[in-house]
Amino acid sequence: MMRNKAIKLAVTAGLLSVGLLLSSNVQAATTVTVGTSGQPKPYTYVDDTNKLTGYDIEVLRAIDKITPAYKFNYKKAEITAVLGGVDSGRYQIGANNFGWNPQRAKKYTYSNPIFDDSYAIVVRKGNNSIKSLADIGGHSIASQTGVNFTLAIENYNKAHPKNQAKLTYTSSEVPKVLQDVQTGKYDFALLDAPLYKNINQQYKFTDLKMVVLKKSDVKKIGVPHSYFLTAKDAQGKKINQALNRGLAKLEKNGTLKKISKKFFGADYSPKSE
Repeated sequence: MMRNKAIKLAVTAGLLSVGLLLSSNVQAATTVTVGTSGQPKPYTYVDDTNKLTGYDIEVLRAIDKITPAYKFNYKKAEITAVLGGVDSGRYQIGANNFGWNPQRAKKYTYSNPIFDDSYAIVVRKGNNSIKSLADIGGHSIASQTGVNFTLAIENYNKAHPKNQAKLTYTSSEVPKVLQDVQTGKYDFALLDAPLYKNINQQYKFTDLKMVVLKKSDVKKIGVPHSYFLTAKDAQGKKINQALNRGLAKLEKNGTLKKISKKFFGADYSPKSE
């Protein structure tokens, strides 16, 4: 009986040893903090249940599910604080419908494209004086600090000091800016065409019209895609590689297309060459 007990104890000890060995080889997922401003909807926003959601956010959640090495945690902040958070290491990923521009490319690592975009000017119906970026001099616009559209207006004003656009910096969400264009407070808005189409389905801006910009103007704003941003350090590049692997899988299995249709009613997911 003592021998059987000794055997049981030995087996138990052996199993414990194996268990400890296995557990020591299993690494816990690294927590990665995602910074986002929670606007513009439907790229990133807080829904009626106070849950952060949107195209960018749900794409990241889908990547999270198939990337066991990382666990994503989401923090809401002002758009400028999102980029500052990536700079300081407070956030490891920036997710805010970020477009490409050379200034950011010097500071951040861009993921592969997450969204195929197009750009447009929105004006009141009957306004035929603003059809391109060449026409914006003397006209008023409200735009958020730090976004590509605002940078394009700033660049225009630098190049045309005697005929600048009247730029007002705002923290208002896009629907409010469009309402202000409709009431005549501002002359035009500059934004993503898919975003305008989505917002117009809800708000029905009957007095507005959209003019999709030509390629020559698109180039002045930036590459017509949006991306996730990470730091340029070793950790940022490693996280970026994981994001790109996840994006490739989501494109292949149709998840990106599904998420795009959920938030935009159409497929704006990027396609590999």
